[in-house]
Order: sequence, then C-alpha cells, then structure tokens
Amino acid sequence: MALDPVIAGRLGAQGGVSSVTELVDLGISRHVVSRAVARGDLVRLRRDVVVDAEVWRAAAPWERHALRARGTARAWRRAPFALSHHSALALLGLPVHGVDDRVHLARLDGVRRGGSATRIHDPVPEAFLTRVDDICVVDGPLAALQVADLFGVEAGLVSADAVVRQQGRARLTEALAGAPRGNGAGRAALVARLADGTSESAGESRTRWLLHVVGLPVPEPQAWISGEGGFSARVDFLFRAERVVVEFDGLLKYGTVRDVTAEKLREDALRRLGYEVVRLTWADLAHPERVHARVLAAFARSAARGRAS
Repeated sequence: MALDPVIAGRLGAQGGVSSVTELVDLGISRHVVSRAVARGDLVRLRRDVVVDAEVWRAAAPWERHALRARGTARAWRRAPFALSHHSALALLGLPVHGVDDRVHLARLDGVRRGGSATRIHDPVPEAFLTRVDDICVVDGPLAALQVADLFGVEAGLVSADAVVRQQGRARLTEALAGAPRGNGAGRAALVARLADGTSESAGESRTRWLLHVVGLPVPEPQAWISGEGGFSARVDFLFRAERVVVEFDGLLKYGTVRDVTAEKLREDALRRLGYEVVRLTWADLAHPERVHARVLAAFARSAARGRAS
C-alpha cells in the first residue's frame, strides 16, 4: 500500500521527517501512522517523530542524526529551545565524530526536563544562536566547543577545524566566552587553541590529534614537496627534518583505477626524493601506539638512508 499522500507531502516538505502531532493536525489519524510504521513505510525515531523509511535507509550515520534532530525540533516546536552540541552541527552541515545518538537541546527558558532520546542543557547567550530552516540552533563555533566539553578534545577538534576553515579563528575564540564552564571547560579551551582549519577532513583532524597525543614533533600540515621534472605534491603531514610524510587515506578519493594508479605513482616519486611515506586508515586511528611505532620506524629508515647516502 502506498504512503498516504498527505503524509508523503508533509515528509517531502520537511526533509523526510515529521512529528506525528503535525500529521494529526493535518487530519491523519494516529492509526494510519501506526499502520505505515508497521508496514515499514515509516520509521519511528521517537514516540512523536517518524521519518520516511527510504530516506532513513539511504542516510549516512551523520545524516541520520540530522533527521533525529529535525524530528525532535518538530516535536518540540512549541517550546523555547535551540538544538545544541552535535545536533546543531548536524543541521549546520559540519562534521561530527565520537558523539552519541541522543538529540541535544538548550532550553532557552532554563527548564531541564528531558528524556531517554534527548538531553537538555543550560541556555546559551542569544549572540550564539542562529537558524537553519526556521529551526533555532547553537551556532557552529559554540556547538563545536560544547562537543569538546561533553565528548572530549578529539570529537570537538573534528568540528572546530571545520568551523575555523569556514569562518576563521576569531569566531571560535569569541565562542569560548560562551562555552561551558564545568568539568569540560579545559577541553573546550584546548580545542579553541588547537583548531587551525588546516585539516580538510575528519580523518585528518583525528590524525593530527593522534600525532599530538603520542608526543611526536609537530608536523607541517598540507605541505608541498617539489622535485625534478616539475613534480609537485601536497601531503597531509610532513615531518620535514625527518623526511617523513604521513597521509590519511580515507579511500573515498580513489573513485577509479586511474585514481589508484596516480596515487601509487605519486608515492613512488616521493620515495625517490628520499621521503618515507606512512599511510593511515580509519582503522589505524583506533590504535595510537601502533601509529606511533610506525612513524618512529619511518624516522629510523629515513635516518639510515641519510647515513648511507
């Protein structure tokens, strides 16, 4: 049975998600909604929120969080609130990492009532609020620092690097004034200091944090290496003195066999120029001690090559 056209129309107008109350206000009975959920045409995200099943199945994890956040905003539309933390970041289209599946909100009236699917936080200054599709959200700089406060430096840095890349450091520094002052204040301050916008993906931000945590020298990000014959390559991280390159390999950039071949030729050229190349994947980032050992081994190989030449 096809999805009721009124339900389909409402979902289409709201990015695939709606509150059940809104559908009832349009004349759709709760029984009809329940039957659509039972048939698998709708997915119930929480008691009063449903999403188009096809939209949900096609969504990446961060897109699913944006759907949860949008749905919760529809359900809370009569309450004074702003989506916060990674719920705000998801609607703003900024990257997130290492966070939970709960929808986070700042109640602007100070009420702290929440539930299993939501977490309510203290109000934030009006200067740090913005709107996305008529939904009130905490702006990107402060939301990134909120994530750092609650979920740790690595999670906050992934989002804050993107904020600095898009908006500049000054906005993040300003946001520190409105950041949480509790146990995570130090984490928020550290993220505000470390974020520099040079990392171009969540993987690069996490790699930069990992290299920092294990105590390696500070590498040059997005460094250029040139050689004979007009060869030039930009690398993710360069330990110039040690002549070691670290590349984060998210695999998404290799869409064709030609891409893979070009990357192999590029790496071969770097090695001919005397550089050691360490490639890291998502799986490697879960094992800092292994990454540390691999980079130190590359340092040693590079030093031995220098002594032999």
